[in-house]
Amino acid sequence: MLKYKWCVCDMDGTLLNSDDVISKGNEMALKKLQQNGVEVIIASGRVDLMLKPFIKQLDLKGYVISCNGGLIRNIETGEILYSKVMDKISVSEIISYCMEYNIDFLIYTTNVVLSTPNNPRAAKFENLNRDLPKNLQVPIKYIDNRIIESINEINAIKILLVCSDHEQVKSLEKHFSNYDNLTALSSMSGLLDIMASNISKGKALKILSKKLDVDLNKVIAFGDNYNDIEMFQCVGMPIAMGNSVEALKLQAKYITRSNDESGIAYAINNFI
Repeated sequence: MLKYKWCVCDMDGTLLNSDDVISKGNEMALKKLQQNGVEVIIASGRVDLMLKPFIKQLDLKGYVISCNGGLIRNIETGEILYSKVMDKISVSEIISYCMEYNIDFLIYTTNVVLSTPNNPRAAKFENLNRDLPKNLQVPIKYIDNRIIESINEINAIKILLVCSDHEQVKSLEKHFSNYDNLTALSSMSGLLDIMASNISKGKALKILSKKLDVDLNKVIAFGDNYNDIEMFQCVGMPIAMGNSVEALKLQAKYITRSNDESGIAYAINNFI
């Protein structure tokens, strides 16, 4: 166990179960790792503003990787180690396209999440906010004409498109992949992530490992989807969830149980 320095966890479909909860088994296993000197790091497609309750639950320190690697921030100080903002013309074009075709979206920035009105994805976080203290709530603003007019003042790190089905995800991924300055990929069923070009969790891990002088061969990573592939390719111990897409399972050293079966705890107790 002690040969590993970090344990990096994706969130949706990995650390979180289908109810968006960290199971008691996963919590205990990750806290045991920390007690044994292994730092636990979240690497999520979500912006870190959405991760505060989970960071608190696991009592994490150090850095969090969010927006698929577009943002690395120090949990305790709030200092941004790395961020890559999307091109403002591209952001404007994405928003115009989504509004023309009635596609809901969220815009992730370093201090607020912007959402289309009546967005089911935003409603999910609004519901969660009701049960959280103010300091752990997700700051959400709904887009109106005033925000649209000032869109060039917004520093978007990621835009999340909420799609009707898998076919729409693939169609939109193809459309936005034609932009040289954008990265578009699926992170969860029915969702498409759009970031600046050359963004990935793997690149973020390399930046962080260089900053903190950590050998990536001494890193465990858990994931389940396409946005975890580059992360798996650069760490010594990539472990795919049982519910992972096949493309990620091909990159894994082990395949654990699903996110609804506390797959992280199972892997820590049986493989690590």
